[in-house]
Amino acid sequence: MPRDLVGRDPKDEAQLTASPESQNSAAMGQDWYNDFTIDRGDEGFGFGPSRNAKGDDKALSDLHPYVQTLSLSDVDSCVALENATFPEHERCSREKFIYRLTTCPELSLGLFSTTTPDGPTAALPTYAHSRPPDSASPTKKSTLVAQVIATKCASTTVTDESMEYPSDWRDRVSLSERQGHQEHGRTIAIHSLAALPEFKGRGLGKIVMRSYMQRMESSGIADRIVLLAHDHLIDYYVALGFRNTGKSEVQFGGGEWVNMLYTITEPQPGS
Repeated sequence: MPRDLVGRDPKDEAQLTASPESQNSAAMGQDWYNDFTIDRGDEGFGFGPSRNAKGDDKALSDLHPYVQTLSLSDVDSCVALENATFPEHERCSREKFIYRLTTCPELSLGLFSTTTPDGPTAALPTYAHSRPPDSASPTKKSTLVAQVIATKCASTTVTDESMEYPSDWRDRVSLSERQGHQEHGRTIAIHSLAALPEFKGRGLGKIVMRSYMQRMESSGIADRIVLLAHDHLIDYYVALGFRNTGKSEVQFGGGEWVNMLYTITEPQPGS
């Protein structure tokens, strides 16, 4: 389920610029997936001081974070981040991650930090699954620090069915049934918004979420984004542009969820 670590200041939001990843998307026919990314320049984000996993005072600018579409190769990092963030009864299973990152990876987004073995993310739970960001930087590792995982559905709210997956999905050609991802749906259902607890209160969740919302608006593939939240996070999502539409009937994780809705605005002519 979506969970974020409440940021301190709107200024935590980063400038979004084109990155090398976006240049590979056109060849894949997915131009919009990587149109908006956070630059991996040495200037960082200019965050205020924070304390890293080793207990040392560091600036979050040392993270040099950037956003990138997640893929099946990131599944171990996604599971590690989920396990570090959520109580066991609210976690997404490994099989669900594999299903979602195989069926609709374009609907998921990761916030990564490129660092060296002695950098600020080396002691994080996702570091063990990190990979070099490119062949030119073999000593560096690209470490997942926040993520958004989603599917599409035909309903206008998150349902128990949309959170599941077909048991025979690996053998099926058509995925048109009610469970799991529905390609024809016009609703994006977010199933996980998570940021590492080590950076609690530094706005990483807001950064990846705002970037994600911008991507989905630009893509034109959906009319709305929906998620489930607990009562104490309603105001947080309202500040991001979501609206509380009432109590959810979803029973996952014990229930007691609230439906949150973000209506995607169609681009205006000439904008």
